[in-house]
Amino acid sequence: MDDDLSWQPRIARSWEVAPDGLSVTYHLNPWRWSDGEPLTARDVVNSFTLFKDPRVASPRRGLYREVVSATALDAETVRYEFERPLADPVRMTWHHILPYHIVKEYDPADVARWSLNDQPLSSGEFVLASRVHNSELVLGRNERYPGPAALLDRVVLRVIPEASARVLALEAGEVDLVDHISPADARRLGATGKARIEACNGRRFYYLQWNLDNPRLRDPDTRRALSLAINRPGMIEVLLAGYGTPAASPIPPAIWNHHGGLAADPYAPDRARELLAQAGWRDQDGDEVLDRDGLRLEFEILGRQGDSLRDNGGVMLKQAFAAVGAEVTLRSLELASGLARLRAGNFDAYFGLLNANLYGDPSGYVHSRATDQFNKGHYANATVDSLLDAAAGISDRGRALPLWYRLQETLASDPPCAYLFYPDYLVGVGNRLRDVRPHLLSPLNNLNQWWIAPEDRKYRAGN
Repeated sequence: MDDDLSWQPRIARSWEVAPDGLSVTYHLNPWRWSDGEPLTARDVVNSFTLFKDPRVASPRRGLYREVVSATALDAETVRYEFERPLADPVRMTWHHILPYHIVKEYDPADVARWSLNDQPLSSGEFVLASRVHNSELVLGRNERYPGPAALLDRVVLRVIPEASARVLALEAGEVDLVDHISPADARRLGATGKARIEACNGRRFYYLQWNLDNPRLRDPDTRRALSLAINRPGMIEVLLAGYGTPAASPIPPAIWNHHGGLAADPYAPDRARELLAQAGWRDQDGDEVLDRDGLRLEFEILGRQGDSLRDNGGVMLKQAFAAVGAEVTLRSLELASGLARLRAGNFDAYFGLLNANLYGDPSGYVHSRATDQFNKGHYANATVDSLLDAAAGISDRGRALPLWYRLQETLASDPPCAYLFYPDYLVGVGNRLRDVRPHLLSPLNNLNQWWIAPEDRKYRAGN
C-alpha cells in the first residue's frame, strides 16, 4: 500500500475487478521463492484454501466468508469470486502466500508444528538468517529477490521488553530505531538531538462513547453541547506533548476517505452553555449542576485501569464538563470488568481508544446493527445506516467518496460520541540511519531503501 492506502503492484503486476463487482482477477509477475522455486498461482490458491480450511483454524478465516472461490486460471493468473459486490475486493483477497512445494507435504491440522514456522522461505527483499527465541531475529539480503535489491546487507531485530530500556538504547546508539515512542520521550529525544522523531498519521482515535439509553444523553443537542465544552488542543498538548490532531469523525486523516473539510468541534464553553439552555437544562436548585425534568446532568465516565493517558484525560474532561454545569464521576476498571460493563450497557460514558480499519468503513462503531461489536452506546440513525450500506458495495473510490463524506457530516450533526483526538504514530530513528519513512502499517515500511553512510557504519559484512 502507498501513503494514501491505495494498493500497489508487487507480486501481482496488475488486477481488474469485474464490471458486476463479483470477482477480481490478478496477473502475477514472474517471481521466485528464496530457494529458487517459482512462485505461481498454485501457491496463491493453495494458501487461500488453507486459510479457509477449518482444520487450520486460522483466526482470519471469518474475514473471507464472502469469498466464494479462488481459482488458478493458469500459472500467472488467479481469480477470486464473491457473494456480493464489495467496496474493497483487493482487501478481501489479501492474505499471506505459502510455498506449495513445501506445505503440500504438511498436515493442515498440525500447522503449529510445521517446520516452515522455524525455517520460513521468503519472497521479499530479506531472508531469515538466524533467530534466538525471545531475543533477536537477523535478516539478510535475499539475493534471489526479483525486484530492486535491499541497500542494507543485514538487519537485526532485537527484543527489548521495557519501553524505557528501548529509549535508552536508542539514545546510546545501541539500536537505530524504536517504534511506538511515547509522546513525552519523543519531545525529550527531539530536544536532545540524540535521535530524530518521525511522526506520521496513525489510525487510532480516542473518543468518549455516550450511552444513548441514558435519558440525559439521548438528545443530540445535549451531546453536541458537551462536545463543545472539551478543549481538544489543550488535551493534545498535555496528554500527547502536541503529537496529535483534534478528531472530527471515526475516520482518521491517514485513511483514504477521511473528510478533511470537516473540522473538529471547537473549544467553545459559552456556546455549550447556550445549547444546554436551549435543550432545557437549568440549574434550578442552585447546586451548580444543571437539571431537566427531574434529572441532574450527571454521569460517570469509565476509563481503563493502568492507562495514565485516560486517567489524566478523564480529569481534564471532568473539569471541562463541570465548567458548563455537568457533574462527572470518574471510574477506572481493569480490562475484563470494563468490557463486561460495556457489553451489558451498564455505563454512561466510556473513554475509549480504537484502531480504524484501513478500508475506511466505521460500520462496526456506528451502524445500528453493530451493538455486538463497538456500538455499545446503541446509536441508531437511519441515514447513517443507509449511507454505510450503500458505500460498502461500491469499489470505485471516486463514486463512494461523496457517500463517506456525507456519512461523516451526519455523524457530526447527530454524534454517537465526542471524538477527541487522533494521536500521531511516533518512531524514534538514530541519526546514522537514512531514508526511513514509517507508515501507519509498519515502521519497516521501506526497509529495503534504508541505508547508512560508510563513515557511520559499525559493522562489516560477516560480523
